[in-house]
Amino acid sequence: MNFSLMPDESPADSLRRLIDEQIEGAIGQLHREDDLNEAIHEARKHFKRIRSVLRLARGALKAKTYRANNRFFRDQGRLLSPVRDSAVNVETMDMLRRRYGVQMTDRSFARLRQTLAGEHRSVLRMYVQDQQARAEMVASLKGARELARDWRLDASDFSLFEGGLKRIYRRGRAEMRTARENPTTENFHAWRKRVKYLWHHMQVLHPLWPVPMEALAGECDRFADRIGEEHDLAVLMATPIVKEFVDAKGSRADLFMSIVSRERERKRRAAVPLGDRIYAEGPVRFVKRIEVYWQAYRGGNAAHIRLAGGG
Repeated sequence: MNFSLMPDESPADSLRRLIDEQIEGAIGQLHREDDLNEAIHEARKHFKRIRSVLRLARGALKAKTYRANNRFFRDQGRLLSPVRDSAVNVETMDMLRRRYGVQMTDRSFARLRQTLAGEHRSVLRMYVQDQQARAEMVASLKGARELARDWRLDASDFSLFEGGLKRIYRRGRAEMRTARENPTTENFHAWRKRVKYLWHHMQVLHPLWPVPMEALAGECDRFADRIGEEHDLAVLMATPIVKEFVDAKGSRADLFMSIVSRERERKRRAAVPLGDRIYAEGPVRFVKRIEVYWQAYRGGNAAHIRLAGGG
């Protein structure tokens, strides 16, 4: 599955293909029986890629089409969130125990992990047993796939991407300023979402000029990982099981809060310089640069076709 433009397609056909492939991928994951945790994680990633493509083409889609589909695929992801969130809590606890093993040797931390794992098994069991909900999700995705094949995109060439690309880059810069001025978990999480959309946009537009596109996509990916891990720590601390552990007070609770606070700060410090590089340009200059890549890409493809076909 190639999540990028293809030189022999029109831009509109490429975007329709990308949506179609991502829906097909999500349906395939929902049919899996071998590793449900991985299947749910991958299905949610397909939904996020779809929403990224919607944002990229936002200026060319009818507002009603954009809003309805963005809401639909957001809601599909949310239906899978309980399983994924409970799995992430266990993974985050494991990360802390690997990194701070010497400090977290007390059995109370192992018991906390066991309790989180038990909650995840319970949530996963409910998902497995609710076969009707899974069937309904697959059916609704198949319906959305048929509708997406007929989307009208009121633009062609680079104008298909220009508005959406500029919007997401501008929003990302704004979220960056907000997060730096008021560094809350919510503000960093909002910034991360814009960076992830931009990351997917760079994947879609990768053929325009692979080297700089890969470099920017890599920075976006690393940023999203760091802030994603910071957010996972915040979610872990808000989980009722962990809140009960912390509310019990005592030296173990104090140690745990200190470790989590230190790790969250470390993640943020690692991410901020990446964000500075990602948003080093203003949105107009950034989009103009991508447009220059586009013109070279399309011109090169046209010349290649003429030479190959003799036209």
